Amino acid sequence: MANSVPFNQFLFQPVELLGAGGLGSVDKIRVTASNAPRMPVGSEWARKRLNAQWNQHPTMRERFEREISALRRMSHPSIVTCEGENLPGGERFYLMPLFTSSVRKWIAGGNNRGDWKLIAALGAGLADAMQYAHDQGFIHRDLKPDNILFNGGGPLVIADWGLGYFVHKESKVLQQLTRGGMGTEYYCSLEQWSSGKCDGRGDIYSLGMTLDEMVTGSQRAIVVGMGLTGTAPPGTSPGARSFQEVLQAMTAPFAAQRFATMRDVATSLRAAAAAG
Repeated sequence: MANSVPFNQFLFQPVELLGAGGLGSVDKIRVTASNAPRMPVGSEWARKRLNAQWNQHPTMRERFEREISALRRMSHPSIVTCEGENLPGGERFYLMPLFTSSVRKWIAGGNNRGDWKLIAALGAGLADAMQYAHDQGFIHRDLKPDNILFNGGGPLVIADWGLGYFVHKESKVLQQLTRGGMGTEYYCSLEQWSSGKCDGRGDIYSLGMTLDEMVTGSQRAIVVGMGLTGTAPPGTSPGARSFQEVLQAMTAPFAAQRFATMRDVATSLRAAAAAG
């Protein structure tokens, strides 16, 4: 069978649905025949595609193409990779590595709640990855626990690039985005919520909200885009207080009040952890 498959191509069969939102879905696939060195027979991958009602929508297709293009151009251990895509003329999809869990599931399981040092270290690693992406000209715009994936013993990996443009108060498709808890708007900066636009400081806000949820184990009662204020630190040590100050600075309502870059975020998180 492999000899009948053109070079660098492969055949597969769907195995199971992994997740679905209003815009797209991800399922597990298994390679059944292959003439592609990186896709051996029996290997399993995740396939992402737009849902049927959006598959021919010009704006959605454009955003999806941007996501695929971004993944082709980026190479970082904490950013998901595009491992394959459909042949011309077929249903548009791309393949990525298969992940067993997400930070959303990790939070729901009560893992390491209150362990601010661990979460500061994990956050610094995510900030490093986001700085890399920003340096390449890519803003995520929908960074949240659902979009941070991992396998046991592996690094946290940021997925779902490209569709964050639809996260804002006037979005006609916001209600169809995959939601967790209060909703994807929980992680949205004030400027993005108001206008649909943000720079890298919008991602800084989203990461700050995500790290706070990781350390507390739940979402807070907030006003969208207004961040974390007046919250108690997860401890009384200098490092714990510094960690909370970093999160508050990351989630300041106005972009100019936040850290300027993810590089600054990573440095500050590591400094807090070192302070103990």
